[in-house]
Amino acid sequence: MRNLNLLLPILLFKTVTCRFFDNLFPIPLVSSVDLKKYIGKWHQVGTSRSTKLFGTGVDYYNVTATYELQKDYNNNITVLNEGYNSNEEFENISGYSYCNNNDIPAKRKVHFTGVPVDGSYWIVKLEEEQNQYEYAIIAGPLTRWFGTRFSLYVLARDIKIYKEKYEAEVKEWCKTNGFTNWWNCYVPTS
Repeated sequence: MRNLNLLLPILLFKTVTCRFFDNLFPIPLVSSVDLKKYIGKWHQVGTSRSTKLFGTGVDYYNVTATYELQKDYNNNITVLNEGYNSNEEFENISGYSYCNNNDIPAKRKVHFTGVPVDGSYWIVKLEEEQNQYEYAIIAGPLTRWFGTRFSLYVLARDIKIYKEKYEAEVKEWCKTNGFTNWWNCYVPTS
C-alpha cells in the first residue's frame, strides 16, 4: 500500500506535465495546400473551449466559413464567417487570410475587419477526396513556439458525411496530437 501511495502522485505528475509539455512543441503543419481545393463553403463541426476568448467558440451554432481566392493578391483568400450566437442572433464577420511566408502556405494569418490584431490560422490536417478537401483541422497558436495547440477549429464540407466517415478519425487525431486539455480538446458543434 505504501508503494501505491508513492506511485499515484508520480503518475499524476507525469500525466499532467506530459500534457502540458505537448503544448510547448510546434505542431506539424500539412506539407502543402492547394487553395483551389480549399475555397468554397465549410461548416464548423468542432472547436475548442479556448476559441470563446476570440468571440466565437462552443456558444455558436450553424457556423459556416466561406473562402474565395482574392484576385489581386497571390496566395490570399477572402473569409466570411457566419453563424448564430447563444441568443439566437445571426452574426457575421469578414476579412482575409494570407501568408507571411509563401514557402509555408499552411501557416497562415487571418485578418478580420474591425479586429485590431491578426490571428494565426495554421492548417494542420486536410482530407482530400474527389479533387477537393473534405475536412480541415485548424490550430490557432498563441505564438510560433509556445501554445501551438491553444485553439482548434474543425471544418467539413458536408456535416452528414463528416459524422459518418471522418469524425472518429478526427477525434483520435486530436487526442494523439495534443488536443487533450480542457481548453483545447475537441468539442462537437451543431
